[in-house]
Amino acid sequence: MVDTTAGDFIKHLEDTAQAIKNESDRSKKYRAGIATLAQKAVVTNNTAYLDAAEQFTRHIIDPHDRSKAFVDIIRATARISSNTARFELLESAMTLSAKTDTGHDRSHCLQGVAVAMAEVSVKNNNAQTFEDARRLAATIEYDTYRSSALRGISRALHNCDDAAAVAGTEGALKMAEMALDVIDKAGNIEQDIFRVSAYVDLTALFLEIGEMDRAGQCIVKAQSAADNLTDEFERSSMFQAIAEALVRMGVRTKDRKMLEDAVQSYGKVTREYYRTSTRRTLASVLSNVKETELLEKIHTQES
Repeated sequence: MVDTTAGDFIKHLEDTAQAIKNESDRSKKYRAGIATLAQKAVVTNNTAYLDAAEQFTRHIIDPHDRSKAFVDIIRATARISSNTARFELLESAMTLSAKTDTGHDRSHCLQGVAVAMAEVSVKNNNAQTFEDARRLAATIEYDTYRSSALRGISRALHNCDDAAAVAGTEGALKMAEMALDVIDKAGNIEQDIFRVSAYVDLTALFLEIGEMDRAGQCIVKAQSAADNLTDEFERSSMFQAIAEALVRMGVRTKDRKMLEDAVQSYGKVTREYYRTSTRRTLASVLSNVKETELLEKIHTQES
């Protein structure tokens, strides 16, 4: 049974789409409606929005758009499963995954399902569900999504009070190492920014786990990969993330070389939006640790 609030919301979206005469435009409106319903479902943990979204897919003409729509539905289903620790929603998400295109779309949705499985296993202290998550992650075709799934599983374990009961010897560090190995060996990542982003996230993950040496290795790899970026927006975005990671690592480890590297990375942030944000972060952190010389270097770059 659909509650009144959800029912009214769904009806408004459908009425708006149905009022469009052009078939192609109507199809696009239904596609946009599915994205809206998926977001609404996650915010409210109400699967009635997803039931409606699944019905909306019947009105999408383009098969590729329909596949993308199912990705939205599946990932939202997985999020709600994680939020509510409802295992049956994971089964539903897995069933729906067969309606996505193989390759990117399938990898994208399964990444979300694998992480949700790990989070549900932790909340329910269920070793079998964790094993299912680990196995599912291993089947993900795209390296970036497979690594992301492993990182999500690692974080779920790291945040678990009794990870050994859930994962046995396959602890958070082991999952993080597997995630790093995937990216190190990946030869088919379509865009360099995905590799850089993965290394930056791995840096953060190893920091969370307390593996400072591994974090340091990952940030060096991120810097090296970021130097290959040619798009100015992508390059600025990634060097912002690198600079902010370096300055926090430097403070945490009392490693001044990392603080210097953070300032150097800031110099590679050229788009003003990213540059302003990075400057504020670095200035705040460096001021707190009384690094006046490095602060002056930042100000010098602005003159």
